[in-house]
Amino acid sequence: MKISVPKIFFGTLAVSALAYLPFVISDARKENRDKCDYLLVLGGDVIGADTPSPQLFERMKAAAVYLKENPETVAVPCGGCFRKMQKKSEAAIIADYLIEQGIDGSRIVSEDKSTTTFQNFEFGKKVIENHAGKPISQVKVAFLSSDYHVHRASIIAKRYGFENCGAVSCKTPGRALPRYLRECIVALELLFHGAA
Repeated sequence: MKISVPKIFFGTLAVSALAYLPFVISDARKENRDKCDYLLVLGGDVIGADTPSPQLFERMKAAAVYLKENPETVAVPCGGCFRKMQKKSEAAIIADYLIEQGIDGSRIVSEDKSTTTFQNFEFGKKVIENHAGKPISQVKVAFLSSDYHVHRASIIAKRYGFENCGAVSCKTPGRALPRYLRECIVALELLFHGAA
């Protein structure tokens, strides 16, 4: 029986994705509340002009709680304005919410150009280094994201020089299974996307 190359290729990808899933689930189950000087709040979907998706809203709420509990931490909201109909960057939406929740604006330095998780870390690194006045290796950083996203984001963080990057996670609103399965697909980017 002859098996075509495309079938072998896609079969290998499917097996790899399934092998990746336990790591995603394991990291998602951890209680991630690492302490840091700078907290990268990773962006998420925006609905219409400026409405955060349920997923992004959970990240915003978790960031506000964390920043109130850690008054010395500086927030770095991440995400640009790049979707059709979107009028406000993800970073601005996050920052406005944090200020509404009583976080002083002086504790917020935004990264508002990124369109991907890779860019959240690439551009966020520059923002932190400029604000801190020292290299990222000398700054204690954590990122905040949804639980299902923690494993992949941790890998990406290391690629951009965040060697000891901590994590703060929040629960996934609604049905989480599609998000976990999506992680197995988008994780393929890790194979082809190198750090700049």
